[in-house]
Amino acid sequence: MKNIRKTSLLVVFAFSSILLSQSTPILDGQQKAIRTLSSLSGFTESTLQNYIIYEYGVQLGQLTQTQGSQLIKKFQSGSITPPQTKVVATPPPAVTTSASKPISKTKPKLVAKPTPAPILADVLEVGMNKRFHLIDGSIYNGEIVDIVDGICHIESIDGLLKIPSGDILEETATITKKDDTRYIGPIMRETTEEIVLRSRYGDVIISKREVKEMDRYHGGQRVAWAEEKKTFFRGEVVLTDIFMDPTAFPLTPHTFYISGLSLGYGFTEKFMVRTNFGSDLQGDLNFRPHLRFYHRQTGTNRRAAAVGGNLYNHHPMETLVAKYSNKVYKEDDSGNKTYLDKDTVSVKDVMGLDTDFYWELYVVLSSRRSLVTRRGEVGWHVGAMTNALALKKPKLIDGYKWDTLIPFRMWAAFEYDLSKNLKLAGVMWVDNGHKFRTFDQVWSDYAQDTPFILDSKSGEYRMVDFDFGFLYAVSETFRVGIHFQEPFLVFYWKFFEL
Repeated sequence: MKNIRKTSLLVVFAFSSILLSQSTPILDGQQKAIRTLSSLSGFTESTLQNYIIYEYGVQLGQLTQTQGSQLIKKFQSGSITPPQTKVVATPPPAVTTSASKPISKTKPKLVAKPTPAPILADVLEVGMNKRFHLIDGSIYNGEIVDIVDGICHIESIDGLLKIPSGDILEETATITKKDDTRYIGPIMRETTEEIVLRSRYGDVIISKREVKEMDRYHGGQRVAWAEEKKTFFRGEVVLTDIFMDPTAFPLTPHTFYISGLSLGYGFTEKFMVRTNFGSDLQGDLNFRPHLRFYHRQTGTNRRAAAVGGNLYNHHPMETLVAKYSNKVYKEDDSGNKTYLDKDTVSVKDVMGLDTDFYWELYVVLSSRRSLVTRRGEVGWHVGAMTNALALKKPKLIDGYKWDTLIPFRMWAAFEYDLSKNLKLAGVMWVDNGHKFRTFDQVWSDYAQDTPFILDSKSGEYRMVDFDFGFLYAVSETFRVGIHFQEPFLVFYWKFFEL
């Protein structure tokens, strides 16, 4: 009895597996195997798709696992040849000899199997805005503004075109997003940043930023995705900072970078951490978190808002006295004030070697949108920052005092893709601790006494100032830049998937 039950269960399991495989979509491995075997058999990509549509009525990506297995076995057995060369032997006329054996006096007649006709558009409606492929090979960009008696009125850059609906090829796509979501259906609308498919369950708007794989079919023939990507581009230089000021866009997840002043790592799409390695080497360990708390994205526009901070556990307070030396003064018996930035006394002589916990906090709002010309993006960023001196100021020796000081920095920055590898960037700010310094002053500060740290009191105070420059992407992971205020030269080296 137990053996009978086991046998029954095995039969039920096998029968269920067969039914499941007959309805389960074809596996990616099966598709790759079919393409490889078909290529060895003399098929091209287009002839393969035509054959599958002719035999099964669907495209390769729409086959079931069972149909995929059958097709693989046919290729392995050699029973399939390309449609252009597949032949059928027609019976030749025969004669009868004395031995009554039929002898053919003519060679078999070769008959080519007809190539499937191109698939015509089944869905055409007013408002469709994309590229239209015609049966004669023509391609038009435009929007259907009207359909009269089977004639599509398409508004294009070259004027109004009147094209019979029977001349327009069907354009479908199979799109796999980065989260492995897959959509299949005819293309209704398309821009440089998004594509709209009509699935069996409604229209789906897909951002091209989220596409991992995309196969397109014009009249049943597959078009490689690489060809489609040529119609738009986005600059290779993606900025997490405009020179020294942060943007709201964090690093890509699992990405590490190093620059001339800091290094960082992106943990998620919302959170990254940076550190100033110059301060770390001087014993001032620091932690600079950045959290994007708002994000909205469409096909052509991205907006984000973020908060962040710079936390130092053993910060040398003389760097802050040097930065705000225009707010430190001594007063003589006559009541005249001499400010530290105009005095010959060094910062260390004013306060000694005081160290303390120090913090900076900022908030920033950013936006990037695609250019109408399809040539990259333009973006803007606004932010505000304050620091620990708003609550507690470093102690000074007798005779020196602080003026009233609430430290702040507010900035507005922009970026513009001049080409795929070159970006123009600029920033304007209001900062009550900013000084303008020459290249020699910055280099001396950067390389001497405290390497990699900018902490000199030299320079001319300018509360309102601006800067601009250029950044060039040498490769996808390395960029360099030049601008006209400190630190003048920048570089940025990025490593993926550490």
